[in-house]
Amino acid sequence: MADPAMAALAGLKVIDMASLYAAPFAATIMADFGADVLKIEPPGGDPFRDGRMWPLVARGKSCLELDLRAPEGIEALKTLVAEADVVVENYPAAVLRKRGIDWETLSAINPRLVMLSVSCFGADGPYADRPGSGTIGEGFGGLTWLTGEGDGPPMLPSVALGDAVGAMSAVIGVLSALYWRERSGKGQQVDASLYEPILQIVAHAAQRWSPGDPPMRCGSKLPGVLRNVYATGDGHFVALSASTARHHADLIALAGGGEGDDDTRVAAWMAGRTRSEAIDALVARRIPITPINDLDALLADPHVRARDSLRHVRSDRLGNLALAAPSPRLSRTPAQIGEIDPPLGADFDAALARWTAA
Repeated sequence: MADPAMAALAGLKVIDMASLYAAPFAATIMADFGADVLKIEPPGGDPFRDGRMWPLVARGKSCLELDLRAPEGIEALKTLVAEADVVVENYPAAVLRKRGIDWETLSAINPRLVMLSVSCFGADGPYADRPGSGTIGEGFGGLTWLTGEGDGPPMLPSVALGDAVGAMSAVIGVLSALYWRERSGKGQQVDASLYEPILQIVAHAAQRWSPGDPPMRCGSKLPGVLRNVYATGDGHFVALSASTARHHADLIALAGGGEGDDDTRVAAWMAGRTRSEAIDALVARRIPITPINDLDALLADPHVRARDSLRHVRSDRLGNLALAAPSPRLSRTPAQIGEIDPPLGADFDAALARWTAA
């Protein structure tokens, strides 16, 4: 176990006053890398406490009950803000202004503060006040339109992709702002929308755009690249991407002749082999290929187990869970998964004293 005092973000004081998934998960990532994160929960606790999402939004944090609708709760928050490095929030801007905890007010209390404001559509523009989530970001940002078969409807992914990608993008913004603060001495607000990271994901497709002719769904394929999901003869699936001319040429040589286009020939070759045979043959030629893993397969995979990429954890309250290890890996200051079910019991005076002494 690494020394917490030597963690990459040790000493960074973060207030997480956000709800739902994306914004709190951004604070979780900071906690994984050693930040001292104080999660503010409403009276009675965060609604996510009763579900299995809780470790994703709360692990490694101290949890403090504050009523941010009441004057005494707001004053307590401002006292903490004076000592904080980062505040994470996802409130509507009008609510923050009404309660007197908006960026202008909090940055006047602490000019070195970095305030991460997460929303679906960002802080300005005609849709700024619309509610949203990662799912809405995926749909608005074009990813849903591009997902699915060409002759089928648009599809949402089976995971909360927009929230997770939005959180990681938000952390990049926070770390960039903190780096600039080291040179300037000044904090700033980080305006992190959930749809704009999706635009980065669809950037490859955007290069195929021309007026009146937007890119369309193409299933598992990519135009100009021999890339697809293929069934093997033993009832499994593999994915491959022959993304270079050498990959493509070697794959077609391996697949041999036959009827149809290149993809059809590769599909026929895959159908005549077991998954292991297909993977061994392509790996030997350094052509990228992978089995299509479900979570059971991932947890049993020797590479995942060797790197401890997915971890079995247990909570007396939540039961058995599988959590992804923090990433990326740092050679000197690796991230750690903290307490996965922190109680709603942090003491305000103790938290303030800890931060003041730091």
